[in-house]
Amino acid sequence: MFGVPNAPSGSNRGLSRMHLGAGHMSCKDTIHLICWYLEGRLSNSVEVEIKRHLQSCPDCHMVLEAAISTLDRYFTSEGISAADASTQAA
Repeated sequence: MFGVPNAPSGSNRGLSRMHLGAGHMSCKDTIHLICWYLEGRLSNSVEVEIKRHLQSCPDCHMVLEAAISTLDRYFTSEGISAADASTQAA
């Protein structure tokens, strides 16, 4: 549904409740799809709707920034921990 590639079976049940009528993405729909948006797993049409919504909604844009910050922190600290472990082993 809605062009979400590689979605696990049954994981798109919530997508069927989304309100994309008249090209208007709701805050709830946008927040629900932010991780898939960041991973590039959405169809072009859904991605365009999310981008449009994020440009006009400061609240959802703040959620996007928080998600990016959290992911950056997680992967950066994970990368640093792995580097420290390999340095200590040497």
